[in-house]
Amino acid sequence: MKKTSEAAFQPTRHNRLISHGPDPRNEYVDRLQFIKSRLRQAGGLPGATVDQQISLLEELSTFELGRFLLENRGLNAYWTHQVVTYPPGAAWTRSLSDLEYQIFEKLPVVLATRERFGIFRQQVQAMLRPGLALASVPCGLMGDLLLLDYDRQPDITLVGIDLDQHALNNALVLAKERGLADRLSLHCEDAWTLRLNSEIDILTSNGLNIYEPDDLRVKALYHSFFYGLKPGGTLITSFLTPPPTLSAESPWNFTEIDAESITLQHILFVRIIEAKCSAFRTHAQTAAQLEDTGFVNIRFIDDRARMFPTVIARRPPGYCKL
Repeated sequence: MKKTSEAAFQPTRHNRLISHGPDPRNEYVDRLQFIKSRLRQAGGLPGATVDQQISLLEELSTFELGRFLLENRGLNAYWTHQVVTYPPGAAWTRSLSDLEYQIFEKLPVVLATRERFGIFRQQVQAMLRPGLALASVPCGLMGDLLLLDYDRQPDITLVGIDLDQHALNNALVLAKERGLADRLSLHCEDAWTLRLNSEIDILTSNGLNIYEPDDLRVKALYHSFFYGLKPGGTLITSFLTPPPTLSAESPWNFTEIDAESITLQHILFVRIIEAKCSAFRTHAQTAAQLEDTGFVNIRFIDDRARMFPTVIARRPPGYCKL
């Protein structure tokens, strides 16, 4: 693929971000009042009265990440990067509020997300060899690839694809900081309609299927990844598993989940924020979707809580498109 200039990163009119974006019903101040009204109508929860929920809402609105979540109901590339690269124990040097500390240091889904990010990087680093083409879709700030060690792999090429203009711009900034801009191509494209044509050796993807409840759409996404990979190429992706309240097949490992933190997480993300990332799937469902697309050699690497597993799959060598 040709390298695209920074000025060319212009999304088309039909592009649609599914992970984050302002709620069109309300401006920010109105949205706070809307949420307060909704919380009063919904009533209390075990361990959280209506007043306690509203108090959490008001505390969320006092810091930048909380305000972003309230307004957008999801994380953009910048905040995802902040979450996954946050060094545990840094709260004391960053002057975080108590609720910020709980979010960054305690919430199970945040810990699982950060662990998943580490697993992605470990797996790709172990697979590196001369001459590979690597892609990240959607790339965000592209930390999964740009933060790897390429000292012994000078001829590896990197491709970042995202619909978010700001994500692409910030990925370029990080690439320059890492000395990798000369081997990076950035493209503003929809992941479902990639123009990659059997040219990528390793493709990483996190953050789309968890926002897409339609299983056919998810299979179409995997189909797009399949034909973006070279025959024999590797997909590294992830998915959110369902909580026990939604599925008897939930794999959650409660020996690694703090009870108070999971309650706080539910109140924040389900009751208050109404987060968009609520498309859960089991290991079996994910394996079936990948197999139906044509992937083989499917294997899973679980985070400790088994909330955000990594799945690695391969496009068969010599696979021909019919």
